[in-house]
Amino acid sequence: MADGKFNRMHYALGALLLLCIAAVAAVSTRAGGANGSVFPLVEVSVFDLPEETRQEFLIGQRNVCGDKADPNVAAYPEFTSDKPLYGMARFADPQDENAPGEVYYFALDESGGTDAGYDRLHFDLNHDRDLTNDRVLTVQKSPPSTAMLGYSDLKQQTCFENLAIPFACGSDGARPVEMMPRLVISNSGYSSLSLVTTKARKGRIKFAGQKCDVLLGHCYVVSGWFDQPFTALHLSPPGNSRPWDWWGGDRLSAMHKVGGKFYTFSATPTGDKLIVRPYDGPLGTFEVGAGGRDIGRLEIRGSLRSKTTAVAVGEIASGTRPEPVRSCRLPVGDYLPEMVSLNYDTLSINISNNYHSDGKPRDTTHRRWVYGIAIREDKPFVLDFSNKPAVLFASPARDERVKTGDEISVKAVLIDPVLDVMIRDLSTGGDRSTSLDPKVTIARSNGEIVAEGVMPFG
Repeated sequence: MADGKFNRMHYALGALLLLCIAAVAAVSTRAGGANGSVFPLVEVSVFDLPEETRQEFLIGQRNVCGDKADPNVAAYPEFTSDKPLYGMARFADPQDENAPGEVYYFALDESGGTDAGYDRLHFDLNHDRDLTNDRVLTVQKSPPSTAMLGYSDLKQQTCFENLAIPFACGSDGARPVEMMPRLVISNSGYSSLSLVTTKARKGRIKFAGQKCDVLLGHCYVVSGWFDQPFTALHLSPPGNSRPWDWWGGDRLSAMHKVGGKFYTFSATPTGDKLIVRPYDGPLGTFEVGAGGRDIGRLEIRGSLRSKTTAVAVGEIASGTRPEPVRSCRLPVGDYLPEMVSLNYDTLSINISNNYHSDGKPRDTTHRRWVYGIAIREDKPFVLDFSNKPAVLFASPARDERVKTGDEISVKAVLIDPVLDVMIRDLSTGGDRSTSLDPKVTIARSNGEIVAEGVMPFG
């Protein structure tokens, strides 16, 4: 009898010890360590997200529609409308220059005839470039009340039946992601089909002694499940309904500085867990300089982007936006400017990466970005505009020829050709600023003025 009591007590103590060890291990995992802090996230419908953030998650990946059939499509169905719309959706990481991405073609038809309204979506879900052998998606009879965007000046806004597109999901292979297609046509004729992922993940985490509410999902880009670099990650600090507000700071790949230390973020493919790790790599100095000019005040704020991350420039002491600084410490790496504002006494300048090419406005497809801002441990990088600027014509191209009577659109931008940085705005006067946009004159070779006017930077 005594032996039985002893054995039962022995096993009870052993079980209690194991529970204590497991509890300590769990706390250790959440608090940090080699694997970082792991926080659970729960699934939520994007249509039920808080109003202040819902609209961003409901925009979806926008795919422009046109009136020309794509030659890459093997077969289109017979259309009732004389004006079918055509398009393609490409799913890839926008920062990956070499990623071809998955391309899906689609077309929209009007079952009631031309101008009756688009109510049939042909989407190449089986991915064989034949739009005749896929189920036709029709208009949702009762879409969620929050599904519609509050845009004005619209000719049509229509939500179609949901579709499920397969993406790689870790070791589980390919798993479908549910999306809602929404067609928007403006009165001016611009049309696009947005694909809105219907699910997001939410939770509350704590790191660096600070609690944050988390939303993980897809806003403007869908490149896969929830573990992709461009997955939207909204971190809202206590007392703020808006997430940390700097360009690029709403992505999973961004680093955030809290309590004087940088942190990185990652997620499981299904988004059920968010992992937070302290960055323990080297730091370097980024600063703004006068470039030999007689300038008193020098301030900079904004954000930089590398191939793998984005970081804020400035100090986020309170609130959600970076405050201007003259210099700051950043993780070592090669960067380009996402969006940066600079103040030189009364002169204000905004710059960003240059996404134009000669004769090609917004030429971002397979573009080779220049990561010219080199942050190193041993030498500060000084942004002082010492490189000679140049004017780039995004339209027309340098060698483009036009015929008599043709109309051309002239679009020029001021760039730093070494850093491939675009100067977007120039103004002076402090709070009551005056634009310094240049007056441009277009003349023939004999001096005859054809046109002139103000051309905004950027």
